[in-house]
Amino acid sequence: MIAQIKSRVKEICHAWHISLDGVTSSESVITLMAHTTGKSARCPCCGRRSTFVHSHRLRKIQGTGLLGSRTLLILDVRHFVCTNKECGQSIFSEPLAMARPYGRHTYEAEKHIRHEALHQTARKACETLAMQHIQISQSALIHTLRLMGRVNPEVRTSGYVGLDDFAKWKGHKYMCVIVDHYTRLPLAVFDSRYGQEITDWLKAHPEIKVVTRDGSQSYASIISAASEFIIQVSDRFHLMQALKRDAVEPIRLLLGQKKEKMQYPCPTEEKAYKAIVGDICQMGEKKHRERVMLYYEARRLRDEGKSIAETARIMGVKSQIVHKALNTDIRKLLSQEQKQALAAAREIARVVSSGCISPPSVLGRLEGKLPSRLLARCMRSIVAKYKPLRKEVRLHNKALGEQKKAVKVKGSTIWKYIVTGQTGSKKLLSLKDTHPEVEQVVQVCMRFRKMLHDEDGAPTMDEWLEEAAACQVGEIRDFAEYIRKDRRAVEQACCTCFNNGLLEGTVNKTKAIKRSMFNRANADVLRAKVLYSGMKWDWNYHLN
Repeated sequence: MIAQIKSRVKEICHAWHISLDGVTSSESVITLMAHTTGKSARCPCCGRRSTFVHSHRLRKIQGTGLLGSRTLLILDVRHFVCTNKECGQSIFSEPLAMARPYGRHTYEAEKHIRHEALHQTARKACETLAMQHIQISQSALIHTLRLMGRVNPEVRTSGYVGLDDFAKWKGHKYMCVIVDHYTRLPLAVFDSRYGQEITDWLKAHPEIKVVTRDGSQSYASIISAASEFIIQVSDRFHLMQALKRDAVEPIRLLLGQKKEKMQYPCPTEEKAYKAIVGDICQMGEKKHRERVMLYYEARRLRDEGKSIAETARIMGVKSQIVHKALNTDIRKLLSQEQKQALAAAREIARVVSSGCISPPSVLGRLEGKLPSRLLARCMRSIVAKYKPLRKEVRLHNKALGEQKKAVKVKGSTIWKYIVTGQTGSKKLLSLKDTHPEVEQVVQVCMRFRKMLHDEDGAPTMDEWLEEAAACQVGEIRDFAEYIRKDRRAVEQACCTCFNNGLLEGTVNKTKAIKRSMFNRANADVLRAKVLYSGMKWDWNYHLN
């Protein structure tokens, strides 16, 4: 057994330019003691060779399995003194043929580690690597992926790419991915979907000729900012979905089967802020409240451009009182509670504008920045105004849910009738006789579909826009206005074969990766798994 190990190890040592000093074997580990054989080493900073040895160090490097056991290489590595006085590095370690600087695994072992980490979860990858006789922890695997996904790699594109967004945290954080249409591989993943970094990436790739996207005007402006010569192609699927949304709902309404659920009302951030500041000014005794209200009202009129005399006339007081109020230090005038509430007023308004009206729910979002009693005092006018309105909405929506269910025409049936003009539904056929605008909607949608797929007898863009603008249904006119704003991209969709189908598949793959990691993947880890799991790139990238 030892002779067989030594024979195999000598071959490895010759390839790695090291000399074997000894071999020890236990039940699970084969330990190799060796030293380097080179007489000199080249400085990594200036490139000059040196033969002056400063010291010796031992490095432990783990390799791939050997004869069914884990392999550990204990290597005597020399540190050399750089003879170049102008070099910034005086002492350096000699480079190794089998491992990178500061690496704890050989290149071959790192290749196995990256492969398993990219295609499995950390726990499963550890188990698989243990079967291959490579020992590594889950945290080390995650750290490897984070190093891989710190930045997007430098790549050369085919010139035809597409971009789309996906949810990192649905409703809160979204990311963007760019995919090459010819290699069918993701090229870059960005932390935000509408950021300057996307424009910079497009500028760094002047070879890009065509970019496919959905109907987002934000992406249109990002691509235009990168280069005016890039041809933008709007995705046909998203165009048809936008038409479906605008065409099906009016017909559902005509059929009387659309339940109009009311939305719970809430103020805008500015309105909420004004109401909160008004409540804060009402704190304290009567004389104190009058002084605070006088200051804020005078300040508001002055900010609108009114003179002191005009401000006094509007407020019904003397000019001297207005002048004195404006020169008052409001920080000395306000009480401690008012200062505390005013500091959190903008954040309270932001929470209220998102839909939280009750003080307990707002208090939970503020994470204890204000006492509950003080917060309730700040929201007194908002609660008094919107609580009855919300009660009406709640009763209205509850009554809709208690109504008896009638036989409905499915949305898919309505959509099929709109784009083909054929249906077996008697309700739709009778609706066509009683409402002539339905036939107009059907004709506009059928002609748009023909134009989008470049079929025989399809209208031109100008003809369709004129026809849609004359439609009696407002939603169709709004859709035509949207097409007019994005006309160049829609025209390219009609005459090219490019679409965003490849992007949708990449987004679905990203969702599968997120689910495999229980939706806890860091942005860097997610970028590494999306970019490198299917790429045939060189694995020996620089990790430092």
